[in-house]
Amino acid sequence: MNKVVHLSANALTFHEVDKLDAFAELIVIGYATEDFRAREHVITAFDDGTMQSFHTNTPIRIETILKKPEDFPAGQQDLTIIEPVSLDGDVKYTADGYIEMQEGDSSVLFLMRNTYGDYGLINGNLGKFSLEGITQSSVPEAATAQQSSEYAAFRDSVMKKYNLGEDS
Repeated sequence: MNKVVHLSANALTFHEVDKLDAFAELIVIGYATEDFRAREHVITAFDDGTMQSFHTNTPIRIETILKKPEDFPAGQQDLTIIEPVSLDGDVKYTADGYIEMQEGDSSVLFLMRNTYGDYGLINGNLGKFSLEGITQSSVPEAATAQQSSEYAAFRDSVMKKYNLGEDS
C-alpha cells in the first residue's frame, strides 16, 4: 500500500470490558482465513462521486464462541464479518486508525449485527485482541505511549474476563 487515509468515525467506544461485553451480541475467538488484499473491499459513493462508506468483508474461522444470540448456531465455524477498513488500489482507508485482522491470528472479536443481518466488529482496535499478545498490528503506528498503555490494560482485562492467555 502506498497511502493510508485515516478517516474519523462517529462511533461509540467502550473502555470497560464489562460494558463492551454487555453491548456486543456475538463474542468469538477466531481468525481471518484470507490475506487482507484477497478480501472483499467495499466502497460506496454518493452520486457526485464523494465517498459514502467503506468496509472489508473478512471471512473468519470461529474457534470458540464466548457469547452468542439465541438464533446463532452453536456449531457455526465460518462467518464473514465487517471490518472498518478497505482498499482501493494501493490506497487503504481506515476508520479511526483501525488495523485490519491478520490472517491466521487468533483473536477475541466483539461483534454486533447490523440492520442487514451481518456481523461487524465494534469498538475499533479495542474490539479485537490477539491471543498472541500485543504486536505491531494491534495498535496504530501513530498511537501515543498512553494509548498503547491503555490498549494493553484493556487487552489484559479482556484476557482475564474470558480466562485466556498466560494465566489460563
